[in-house]
Order: sequence, then structure tokens, then C-alpha cells
Amino acid sequence: MLVGEIGEEKLLQEVRRIFAATNADVPVAIGDDAAVTDSPSGRQQVWTADLLVEAIHFRSHWQTPQQLGRKCLAVNLSDLAAMGAAPAAALVSIACSGKRPLEEITDICRGIREVALEHGVAVTGGDLSASTGGMVIAIAAGGTVGAGDAVLRSGAAPGDTIYVTGALGSAAAGLRLLENGTLSKPDDSDSETLRNAFIDPQPRCRAGEALAAAGVSAMTDISDGLSTDLRHICQASGTGAQIRMEDLPCDEALLRTAQENEWDLRELMLGGGEDYELLFTTDDESCGDAIRRYSSESGLRITAIGNVTGADTGITLALPEGGTTSLPAGGFDHFRAEGRGGRHTGMGGRPGDDD
Repeated sequence: MLVGEIGEEKLLQEVRRIFAATNADVPVAIGDDAAVTDSPSGRQQVWTADLLVEAIHFRSHWQTPQQLGRKCLAVNLSDLAAMGAAPAAALVSIACSGKRPLEEITDICRGIREVALEHGVAVTGGDLSASTGGMVIAIAAGGTVGAGDAVLRSGAAPGDTIYVTGALGSAAAGLRLLENGTLSKPDDSDSETLRNAFIDPQPRCRAGEALAAAGVSAMTDISDGLSTDLRHICQASGTGAQIRMEDLPCDEALLRTAQENEWDLRELMLGGGEDYELLFTTDDESCGDAIRRYSSESGLRITAIGNVTGADTGITLALPEGGTTSLPAGGFDHFRAEGRGGRHTGMGGRPGDDD
């Protein structure tokens, strides 16, 4: 059955049914003109929004509709994690042709529901619309932080240590495999691992809350690439930075695949983007022990990769062979890369936030 055959009202009923399980604690959810949620005393709301546009941010044949739905919400929750916010609610809007299969749209919603339930998020409403072009999925996600406790990009200070969660470059390699149409060989777990890093990113919501509680000084998520997102922190904080190439964390699957295909590993790790890991700074004396303890207890890899420096030092990369070089801006520019699949940039989350 096609979306156009079922009609808007019945499609909306189906969407309400799918998201009903996420709304147990919501006073007024989908079905009225607007949703109503409770706002805990002493906490502030944090909101972000992202658009994913077919042929710009994704190709339908790259993943299942359910996987696409998962990613659509995950990239929003990553922005909340970067603020140290506890995710709470989401608004989901979808525009598509009436000729799209109904099952494709409902499976996207099921993927969104999966991630919502994993992170305690209520899907409280949104919108449905016809589209004469490709599909557009727009999500606004909200969470809460203690009053004055949101972690901004602007808090880094000279002497702070720069950390990153997880590993870098795997999603960029996965996107490259998808763009190249590379087929997996028998038992090719490396290609599958890299594709999954791009297709199904894991938002670091619990880590974001824990790091905020530990008192990190500045934080952002890595969506445009390490070199670009570190620059965002330095510009907001009025500082410079130096990172060590030999300390940048990457998965063995990326190392092997980059060697096999003669890819520039440095380019993937510094400018690849779509990692959705957390990049943060902190004074080690005040919360270094708490960070290491969280890493040990959670099993999440957290790596020190450099230090914040004075503004007049710029942003440099310490090379394994010795010496330093200016860190290239790199990263992803949405409008300069128009037509390429895989990346997104948004304007939600916090004032001045552009990723």
C-alpha cells in the first residue's frame, strides 16, 4: 500500500499508534493541537533541531528505513548530549511523496521509536506533509539540565586537557564505502563495522550527563569533523589548541581498511565527521579522576588528545615524526558540498550553534 492510498488521517493514526509507547509520562501527547510536557523545578530546557534531506544527507538504498529512523533521532540526541542535557521529548515531521510505500514511513517511525525508548524520550508530536521532491525528515528534540549547568563551547581555558570519547574516522570511512558502492567480501566484518558507524551512530547521552556532572569546561559533539568542531570550541572560548596525531583514537577496522584502500588516515580522523562522539575540555586537577572513573565503569573509551593553549598560538597538530603543523580547517561545509550524501548541519541547540 502507498502513502497516497491510505491518506493523511489514517497515516497519522498509524504514526500515533507507533509512538504511543513513548508517551507514558506526557500529560498531553500526539492527538491535540500541541503537546504538553512537565518541566521539572530548578531545571532549564535545551532544544535542538535537525533536517535530513534525501539525496543530501542520505540515500534510501544505503540503509533500511528503520535504520534511517534511528539515525534521524540519534543525531539530535547527540546535540543534547553535548550540552550535558538529559533527553526528554522529540517532535517528528516527515514530508514525502504519496507514492512512497506506507511500510517505509512506518518503519522509519519504528526506528525513531527504538532510539526514543532506549534514551527515555517521548515523541510528543510533529507534522506530516506531501513532498514533490525527495523525502525530508525534520526532528526537534528537547531535554533538561540543572539551571546554569549546560556545558557550552565557550568554557575552555589555556592549560585544559582536550578529550574525545570513542574513536574517530570510522563513520567517514563507512560513508566512503557506501559512496563507492563497495560490496562486502565474505566475512568482511571491517566494512560492516565502518558502514554501521555511519548508518547507526550512538548518541553519547549518558556520557554527556556524566561529563557535565564531573564539571568539564567546554563540550561539543563531532558532527563536522574533529578539526572543525575543535575550532568551534576555540573560537567560542578565545583560545588556541594543540592536538597530538599519535594519540587520536581509531578502531582497528579503520586502520586495516585505510591501509587496504590506501586512504589517508589523517584526513578521515581529522576531517571526516559524522562520528557523533563528544569532544570536551577540562582542568584535569578538578575532574580528571571522575572522567577516568566514568570511562572505567561504563566501558566507554575516553582519550586525552591534546591541550588548550593561548589564542595567539592558533590550532596546531603535533606530528608523530616530530614538529607541528597548522591544523587544517577541514571538516564538512554543508552548502559547499551540496549534492553529496551523508552530512548535515543545523541551526538548533544553542545560540550560535551551527552543527
